[in-house]
Amino acid sequence: MALSPVRLLAVFICVVCVARVSYHVAEASAGPVLVGAIVGVAALQLPISLSLGRRRLSVLLFLVQAVLNYLPLLVEADAWRAGGSGFVAASALLVVSGPSAWLIFGLIPVVEGVMAFALNPAPLFVYYAVVAPLNVGLLLYALSRLTELLNRVREERAELATRAREVERLRLRRHVQHQVESDVTAIEHLARRALRHGRAQTTRGDVSRAVAVARGALDRVRSLPHADVPVPVPARDHDARIARSATPILVATHVLFIGHSLFAFVADAEQGRGSAHVWHLAVLPVTFALQFWHLSAVHAGRRPRSLRWTLAAQAMTVYGPLAVGETSGLLVSGFFAGVVLLCAPARVSGPLCMAIFGIDAVDGWLGEGPFVGAYQFCTAVSTAIAVYGLTRLVGLITELRRTRAELVEVEALRERLRMGRDVHDLLGRGLTAIVLHGDLTLRLLDTDPGGATRHLERMTHAAQAALVDIAALSAPGRPLSLAAEVDSARAVLESAGAAVRVHAAPVAGPAEPVLAVVLREAVTNVLRHSTPHECLIEIAAEDGRVRLRVANDGAAPATGEPGTGLENLRARLTAIGGELTTTLTGNHFELLARTPVDHEDLTPAR
Repeated sequence: MALSPVRLLAVFICVVCVARVSYHVAEASAGPVLVGAIVGVAALQLPISLSLGRRRLSVLLFLVQAVLNYLPLLVEADAWRAGGSGFVAASALLVVSGPSAWLIFGLIPVVEGVMAFALNPAPLFVYYAVVAPLNVGLLLYALSRLTELLNRVREERAELATRAREVERLRLRRHVQHQVESDVTAIEHLARRALRHGRAQTTRGDVSRAVAVARGALDRVRSLPHADVPVPVPARDHDARIARSATPILVATHVLFIGHSLFAFVADAEQGRGSAHVWHLAVLPVTFALQFWHLSAVHAGRRPRSLRWTLAAQAMTVYGPLAVGETSGLLVSGFFAGVVLLCAPARVSGPLCMAIFGIDAVDGWLGEGPFVGAYQFCTAVSTAIAVYGLTRLVGLITELRRTRAELVEVEALRERLRMGRDVHDLLGRGLTAIVLHGDLTLRLLDTDPGGATRHLERMTHAAQAALVDIAALSAPGRPLSLAAEVDSARAVLESAGAAVRVHAAPVAGPAEPVLAVVLREAVTNVLRHSTPHECLIEIAAEDGRVRLRVANDGAAPATGEPGTGLENLRARLTAIGGELTTTLTGNHFELLARTPVDHEDLTPAR
């Protein structure tokens, strides 16, 4: 059976309302004012139960409901029957805060009992007048409160996801800053020291160490993220509150119905029908023992052992006395139906519960008329809903509590991947440039000291730029500038000895930061996999799309699958409706990216 807490609550309220109307009509005591009051009180209950966050509205509705509930005493006093104030009792607990709520809740059944004793001092009548508002009030309060808590837990899932992302982002930033920033700082220090010394042997040693450190940092950037540290799951108080509220109320409801059976036996004994409930009383302990056996298993999240046999045994305790003409067992048929809903498959539980409710209706109809049949039908349905709802809602919230850990881990993993992609895209080019200029410095030290010095200076500048990029990771929300990336790409490629041609149309809007990241990674690939003599950077807008083309010669032959960088770019572009293609013809490599001019900005800013 699919669970919708609000729908479950609404059905429970409607069924109890119909049961009350049927009861009064069967007693031939229902006037138009009384029926209107019953329906009005029920109609006000749903907004009261669902308006817990709007206190002023809830208080106003509660006051109107209380007046409407007792209005028939002034207009149709003869039609009044005690025991029908369960809605007002539930509203008192939902609306009033502190000990006053339970004080008002306790006064309602006392008032009902006093009025019942004045109308009819029979023990069973008085007991029903006291128990009915207690039962309905507690059940309705629990269903309303659990629905509220369930909605709150569902809302917290979004909060938990956001918090998990933030925790993981901070952790990875600390990782990057601690590992990569210290490496780049060491590289800059070695490069500056090599520039100061000027001796070839000392310079070679410092530059070699700097290049080794840069390669290690580049490897770490490419290997991000690390998933070896668990993310803490924030605790919530609601879970304990749910268990504390639902389970005792469910137990209390069962106990009150046991008391109803005992009082019914005493009442019949006083009328000379002492043996009428003997069979029912004899099997009642077995009925409720099996009831709690099933409910405890469901509450623990497991299937009851030997379910077919235990359900059959509970059915025998409810319907077995019918063989000797005893129908008192039907008083607890609603509890049995709740167990069926919880334990049996949907294809079985639906028809079986309709049969259970139908037997109650037929028994009432044949005994005292159609309205009594409707009353017994609705009473069984409301009891089944309460048993099912309280048990299932507690189980569902417990299940949501378990999924918090999974949700946090999934969101943390997504943030690891996103952060790893950002770190790769933002720092990859700078570290690659450091390695490139370091290698060129070592190569030219003996043959071209002036050229070596120039590359060593560029290596220092690349280290400084990398430190700026690392700092940018800690300042989210600042998007990359495509124009700045074009200028930077030209400078880096020219420093690597390539002749660079740029044809760049201005691009604004959400497409700009995406293409800036694409251009940065494209230049990184040129530096890593090519010895370029010429490079072309072209940016154009046409037909509502922006095209970025980066082409270069001197490309090395393709080896295996595309690298992480290209896969990152393809993922970024796909997420916004763009596409990425690469072609290698001889030693000529071309990267072509297309993206819509306007799209939702899904690209993480640096």
